[in-house]
Amino acid sequence: MYKHVFSKYLSIISLVVLLGFFAMTLFQVFLTANALAEEKRDLLLENAENISLHTSASVREVHGPNNDVVYQLDGERLEPLLWLLSEAVDATVLVTDANGLVLMTAGDPDAKRFEHTVSLEQFVKDMDGEYYAINTLGDLYEERHYNAAVPVTLEGGVILGYVFASAPADAFSQTLESNLRIYLYSVLFALILSLAFVWLMTDRFVRPLRQMAAASRSFARGDFSARVKVKGKDEVAQLGEALNNMAVSLSSVEMMRRSFIANVSHELKTPMTTIAGFIDGMLDGTIPQEKQAQYMKIVSDEVKRLSRLVRSMLDLSRIDSGELKMNTVRMDLTEIVGSVLVASEQRIEKKGITITGMEDCERQEMDGDYDLMNQVLYNLLDNAIKFTDEGGNIHIHLYRENGRVYVSIRNTGEGIPPEEMPQIFERFYKSDRSRSLDKNGVGLGLYIVHTVVRLHGGEISVRSVQGEYTEFTFWVPESKEKI
Repeated sequence: MYKHVFSKYLSIISLVVLLGFFAMTLFQVFLTANALAEEKRDLLLENAENISLHTSASVREVHGPNNDVVYQLDGERLEPLLWLLSEAVDATVLVTDANGLVLMTAGDPDAKRFEHTVSLEQFVKDMDGEYYAINTLGDLYEERHYNAAVPVTLEGGVILGYVFASAPADAFSQTLESNLRIYLYSVLFALILSLAFVWLMTDRFVRPLRQMAAASRSFARGDFSARVKVKGKDEVAQLGEALNNMAVSLSSVEMMRRSFIANVSHELKTPMTTIAGFIDGMLDGTIPQEKQAQYMKIVSDEVKRLSRLVRSMLDLSRIDSGELKMNTVRMDLTEIVGSVLVASEQRIEKKGITITGMEDCERQEMDGDYDLMNQVLYNLLDNAIKFTDEGGNIHIHLYRENGRVYVSIRNTGEGIPPEEMPQIFERFYKSDRSRSLDKNGVGLGLYIVHTVVRLHGGEISVRSVQGEYTEFTFWVPESKEKI
């Protein structure tokens, strides 16, 4: 039904507001009607009571033929007062005798016909104190009236007659309609303001969601430059911030992916081009027979380089996919370092490198994957041998501290420029100097070292002073329980 969140929330909230105003209007109509009816009732009864007092004051005692007392109403004195009071409350006033016969009227000239012709006996015979009703007063009026009546009493409680005060019901309806019209205008104005506020608030709430949707579509197209404007600290703001952080991560991953593909393509292309060129040269006779052994040695080296690259790529794939299962055993890192040094003895002697630190090194045992830790130490020592200057020194230090085993490998040489230090553990990263000295490397060794050390719950760092030394130091927990 709804295509957009904005229309959905705007419709729901607007409906709630409208229902609220509708309920409030009904309640207001009910309260206003009751209040006006109650006010009219009190006004009629109050004025009927006043007229009753003035009427009783206008009664004279007259002695009859048998010397009995007869009460006479002084109409000339009372009539002006009745008209004044009836006009004040916009009501018709009827004064009756004790039997309900209408004696005097005021407020409505047409009511003169009621005098001495109409009897309200049915209303006065059972009256107890006061009377109030909404009716036609026994078809006396054509339209419904609000009717209030009180007795006219003398001292001693003698009831001489009754005073009726009647007001048309349509006048009340007009008053109610007028009040409600003012109220409805006010409600309509408030409703428009409320709906406008709801529209603005809904748009403000939905706008970040629209931005997030647009950003998500950009991400799907491979464009990670889109960002969501984050305001406040509510859940929507947190979602927008999370989406921005995700965009940064995706952008970084995309850059790494492209760099990875470019580097792999470059690293594969170079040896394959070399191999293909030399093989073609041998086949077409460009390379003479006596030099083929020399070039076959180059081809063999390039094939080994490809093999190392493929092996490193497989290791990376297993690590990144989480398929790498560590075979945890108890091992001695000192022994592994010694084995790597023995295997690299010819290279060390060829460059005249001095190895220090191993002569008094104790056993440093830890729990971990033997093959992976062997690769870590091989890569670090291999780099140290490659970049140590002729006749230089490699110092190896293994020690234990606070439940950790530390390994430090420091070699003399030109060192690493400060601007290259942050990238040293990235995939395929090779400094300008390492590209000239290490033509067979693919720039994955230190990345694998960093990843394997982290897999074992440790950390690795590097320090270097140009023209003096480079030192790699890593630590790993000595027991499996501390990983």
